[in-house]
Amino acid sequence: MSSAPIVDRIRIIPRPDDFLDRNFGNSGEVFFDKDSQTLRLYDGDTQGGHIAITNSNIQNNLVDSGVAIVEYTVTVGTDPDEVESGNKYFINGEYKPKLNFVIGYTYIFNQNDQTNEYFPNPEGGANNQHPLNFSSDNINGELGTDGTAYTTNVVYKLNNEVVTRQRYYDRFAGATQRSVQITVVSATPTTLYYWCTSHTDMGNEITTAQPGTGSGGSISVSSTPPEDSENGALWFNSETGKIYVYIQDDDSIQWVQPTYPIPTALTDLGIADGTIGQVLTTDGAGNFTFEDSGGGGSVGNFTLDASIITTDDSSGISIVPATTFNSDVTVENDLNVSNTAYAGNFVATNTGSPELDSATTLTLTAPDGVIVSGGPFRLPSFTTTQKDALVAVNGDMVYDTTLNKAQVYENGSWTSLV
Repeated sequence: MSSAPIVDRIRIIPRPDDFLDRNFGNSGEVFFDKDSQTLRLYDGDTQGGHIAITNSNIQNNLVDSGVAIVEYTVTVGTDPDEVESGNKYFINGEYKPKLNFVIGYTYIFNQNDQTNEYFPNPEGGANNQHPLNFSSDNINGELGTDGTAYTTNVVYKLNNEVVTRQRYYDRFAGATQRSVQITVVSATPTTLYYWCTSHTDMGNEITTAQPGTGSGGSISVSSTPPEDSENGALWFNSETGKIYVYIQDDDSIQWVQPTYPIPTALTDLGIADGTIGQVLTTDGAGNFTFEDSGGGGSVGNFTLDASIITTDDSSGISIVPATTFNSDVTVENDLNVSNTAYAGNFVATNTGSPELDSATTLTLTAPDGVIVSGGPFRLPSFTTTQKDALVAVNGDMVYDTTLNKAQVYENGSWTSLV
């Protein structure tokens, strides 16, 4: 009966990546990868074998899988608006933007561009490197007052090999591939900063949040515009009731009120005027018409064409509230009888005593005379005292209630008609 040997320990000689990557190995062979600090397991068929997952290499494996990975291209330049001086980070071509991270994602900051090594000097000139870091307490990290570097779940790589943070700084200029990556987990601080090891005020704030919490934008409600807003943020002006969008483009940074297209012509416009079945429509040629929409009784076709208001079915037009005309009113056709060639009747259809009232002189003019029908013509009545107080002109007529006489003013005095 055989049994597996029991040993106190096993020591596996470490091998470098360049040896392990080209080796197929025999099935069952195990090597220790001294570069990635993990085991390599071989099956006899797969070149480089299989890498055992450990806490130290899990982030690399996540990156290799391409799942939940966001990669930024980092370049270095100056403030396009010349508000700030000195070197500044550009993330995907955007001037030191605020960033939003989602828990569960890995973010890679690719610093391969040569501006990270030389700017503002020309490529190949004097070295002026800008290694990127993270901080949870200061926008300038260790260069700021009491600031520190945040390194949890942060990986530094030179030429695709994981290196220490210090080695990243020391060998930065000699590498062709440079990147810093961070995996955001639930324990990651909600606020981070990205900053440069060598220069202050190059980076900006990073906000971390759970997936689906809307970390890609924000909305503020206030009477004044919010400060330090990110591109696409919304602001509701509590005083005016208007909403604005924060826009960052190549030329400016500003709050813009959204607009919507205004039609150049009104066609097929339906506007309910508050009466059931009554709708104002247009034929697309400038003519508006009140029509029955099918919800109630017909009110006829009310048409506004140029300066003419008419109905094409001879139905009446009723103006219910008091109406004020600030200029002349001209009656060209009868108001109550169709197809007549003379001015017709003003008719009061309700009970009461309608009046024609004027603040000054009221003049009735008709070439063929003024006719009163349907009742007597009544003169204004005054006592003799009231009559004598009038400023009369020849032709004025009144009824003197003291004398019980109709009188006319002629040749400068009042004379009884009978």
